[in-house]
Amino acid sequence: MNDNSEQEKQTELLSGSYTISSIESNRNLPDNLNITFDQNTNKVSGFTACNRFFGTYTIEKNSISISNLATTKMYCKNVMDIEKHLLKALSNIKTFSIKNNQINLNNGDAILIEASKDSLDSIQPENNYLIEYSASSRGFYKQITINKKNISILEQRAGTPTAFSLGEQNWKTLIKAISSINTKTIPNLEAPSKAFQYDGAAIARLKITDNGKTYQTQPFDHGNPPKEIANLVKEILSISENIE
Repeated sequence: MNDNSEQEKQTELLSGSYTISSIESNRNLPDNLNITFDQNTNKVSGFTACNRFFGTYTIEKNSISISNLATTKMYCKNVMDIEKHLLKALSNIKTFSIKNNQINLNNGDAILIEASKDSLDSIQPENNYLIEYSASSRGFYKQITINKKNISILEQRAGTPTAFSLGEQNWKTLIKAISSINTKTIPNLEAPSKAFQYDGAAIARLKITDNGKTYQTQPFDHGNPPKEIANLVKEILSISENIE
């Protein structure tokens, strides 16, 4: 096998989504830390228990380099130290190894991150959901529409939406987030705050169409959705901000 074929094999083996179980031997972690490697774009992304992170990666045999790391900017009490350690570990990774759907990301002999192949890779993306998120105030407007193939983003009321190809991995991520929600209960979710009533926040709504039936939330503050849909909203916004 020549070097190019070996590199392609390693890139393909690594590609996918993983649940992070250990950071520098610390296993006392939230269960929603994850990392995804996309072999088609050489982009890495994931969730730190508070923010989405994203960057690029390059592979040469079993060596790996992660660069251009950036995150969203939310503050979450009690997990910021975990986020800090995760981002530091990602910056210091030099090599990786994979065995039985387990991945170790290393620096020399030290294992910095351990993770397991995420179950979302077994999710079949045939679900025909239509996802719509909107947020608006006097000086702000955003409308996001997503189906299994495309994402459409409109940022001006009288403007023209911009459409992008969604990508299968992004769709699987959304399907996983939706799978934890009982869509029938969405109209009854209570907003944790209502600053939108006095222009203290943009007014937001989430709408999911599932098998021809549409379920829409009551209004809530953009940036503070009901906890039941918080992860889905975070994924929607993260994908819309980082899609190319």
